[in-house]
Amino acid sequence: MTNAIKPRERSRILKSLKVGVVPNQGAHHYQVGRAQEVKAIIKDLNDLVEGGTCLRFLIGDYGSGKTFLLSLTKGIAHQKNLCVCNADLSPSRRLYSSSGHGRALYAELIRNLSTRQKQTGDALQGVIERFLLKNNLEGNLESKLEKIGDFALGFDFITVMKSYKKAFDSGDNELKMASLRWLRGEYTTKTDAKQSLGVRNIISDTNYYDALKVLSAFIVLAGYKGLLIHLDEMVNILRISQTQIRKNSYEELLKMVNDMMQSNLSNIGIYFSGTPEFLTDERRGLYTYEALKSRLQENEFTKENLFDEAHPVIRLNPLTSEEIYNLVVRIGEIYDSYGDLRIKSDKKLITGFLQYCNKKLGAEIFTSPRNVIRSYLNLRDALETNKDSSLKKLLNGIEIKPDINPLLDAPDLSEEDADLKDFSLNS
Repeated sequence: MTNAIKPRERSRILKSLKVGVVPNQGAHHYQVGRAQEVKAIIKDLNDLVEGGTCLRFLIGDYGSGKTFLLSLTKGIAHQKNLCVCNADLSPSRRLYSSSGHGRALYAELIRNLSTRQKQTGDALQGVIERFLLKNNLEGNLESKLEKIGDFALGFDFITVMKSYKKAFDSGDNELKMASLRWLRGEYTTKTDAKQSLGVRNIISDTNYYDALKVLSAFIVLAGYKGLLIHLDEMVNILRISQTQIRKNSYEELLKMVNDMMQSNLSNIGIYFSGTPEFLTDERRGLYTYEALKSRLQENEFTKENLFDEAHPVIRLNPLTSEEIYNLVVRIGEIYDSYGDLRIKSDKKLITGFLQYCNKKLGAEIFTSPRNVIRSYLNLRDALETNKDSSLKKLLNGIEIKPDINPLLDAPDLSEEDADLKDFSLNS
């Protein structure tokens, strides 16, 4: 049985899973398998707590459980008093940009910053005020933040923190909001920031990674154990049609990889996730960038589903038939935790459903847990609300398909590529 689950949490989990989205919280309630991966992740987080760094690339087919594993990691990190920030790459959020897309990625990471006390995000203000209350500062802010001054953007960060403290002490809400705007990467011009806060720089496409490094150091000063960054949907790099921008994105990625691998920093880790194409696509994949390929080339001795806990690349193998069964059992237990139900989950219902899935999907059932869960919840809702329906009748009337990655359907032409969209060869 799953651990006791509150009605509100149950509702939130089921609503998310039914539309194929991983819930922000509660992944531990339906976690099955992945024992080796979870063990490696816990080791990473322990290293982070002790002042180290960590780096992982979670690679798996669309719908195989990458985002779920990141969500589970987030929950474990919170238990260890780590802060977590996460974002999905998209055409408007990129590792490299000259049109605001890098700053947009940073802003999304900060918007999703979470702590054990505020697990759903938007925790920046709480982190700052915890720092102020913890240190009970009396005009001694610079000495407390001295180490941060060594970072790029460190001086500006300290200046903004002085403004925030002044606003915090005096109740100046306008100054407080201006300080938060800077820290969240919401200023788009240096002029506005200088007028409001007296700083010379803003967080931008070119320095947002520096800002994340400053934030991680500040988080430790505030009493947390470190910062874990999650970047999901890395396959979006493949959608960048302009070769130079894609190359620049891999160069930004290389900076992060080097920092984590060489332990240039402390109490910070980065987890990336993407499909196998993100790594190995011969025209656009990460391995086309030789410096990254040489650092991330997988262990040649771990073929045939063997596992290397120390390697930064973790490939998510398909779930076994037993794990798929246990997954549906767990989801059934969450569904059944609401007392007033007409039908409860049992072995006959689950077995019948999985036999149907196996018939429709074959071996792809093991690589499509997202759709299996979604279809199971749709089935349960249909059985619950339609008294005259039977399991057999409902299964015969629906279709289930394997997960297909929608991100690879077409190349992206964003503003940075706009000069190409009307290009044609003269005949």
